[in-house]
Amino acid sequence: MSFADLFGDLDEPTYPEDQEGRREELLTNMLGKARSIERAAGLVMSIMEKNDKRVRLDDQKRLVIFGTLANYRINMEAFLQKFTNPFSYTSFDTVEVHPKHKMVEKPRTACVQVRDQDNMPAYDLFAGYILGLLNDEVTWLHDSLGPLRQALMDIYGIHPSPLTASLSAHFAERFDGEFDFSNDTLTFEGTNGWKWRLGFGNPLTRGYSLAYQKPRQSWWTNIFDDHLEESTGHYTLCGMFDLVEHLNQCPAMLKTVGDWECDPIFLRKVAKDYPPLAKVLTRDVLETNDYNPHEIYTFYDEQVTGSQAMTIMQLDEQVRQRASA
Repeated sequence: MSFADLFGDLDEPTYPEDQEGRREELLTNMLGKARSIERAAGLVMSIMEKNDKRVRLDDQKRLVIFGTLANYRINMEAFLQKFTNPFSYTSFDTVEVHPKHKMVEKPRTACVQVRDQDNMPAYDLFAGYILGLLNDEVTWLHDSLGPLRQALMDIYGIHPSPLTASLSAHFAERFDGEFDFSNDTLTFEGTNGWKWRLGFGNPLTRGYSLAYQKPRQSWWTNIFDDHLEESTGHYTLCGMFDLVEHLNQCPAMLKTVGDWECDPIFLRKVAKDYPPLAKVLTRDVLETNDYNPHEIYTFYDEQVTGSQAMTIMQLDEQVRQRASA
């Protein structure tokens, strides 16, 4: 069989088409996109002009946004370079995060996510980016802005700061939480009538103190004086927001957690004072033939340390006693 038999006569188009009409349609589409980009750029300028006291350009032409919680600085050259070669993206280069009262030499940084829509011009995304930082008192608590939330918490901590009003409202609404800054504590609801209390006033610790109060109990039972030092460092106990979210579901969720879903020391400290959990843990874990405290994994493929295993073994005995009481 010849080449011509396989591919036909290459001198004539296989599918005659109206190429001129299609080119005109493409050009119209491209120009329409260009006009939408121009309109979106105008929107950015309009936002800057309406908020000229809070959105400024510094002497290096970096965009500085004075938010309610902090100040932010954006490298506009990096953004414009990305816009010149426009691949699809929903985030910009990291933004500098400075404390509210001043610009610092070594600021925190955060990647700020922007919700996009199909066919949204890049400058519309950037307009949303600016508005989000201008209204940071609301947006910093959105689920998608974890990096910004962490940067702000790193700067201010939990003590009274520009974060306090929105942070207090957030925990009150979501967890029935209440700050007591005179005693440096946050108290909030768990399940089964339990309450939890975080203490954050000790400057000599890396983490928080942690205590619980059971129903009809007037006193607080301490679990950790420094939760980061005394636990295994499980991810559910690391960040403050993750920690509060986790405790808000406890102790109920602890009866059904898998091996990767809870800190083993925290689990046992609760179980030794909570009979329903003690019985489940003893039956499903401690009395199984292959149970070995030294082979507990707490983070990916990392086993607990020798001292952590010893702590777990001591707690195991207390859990067994509670289960059989």
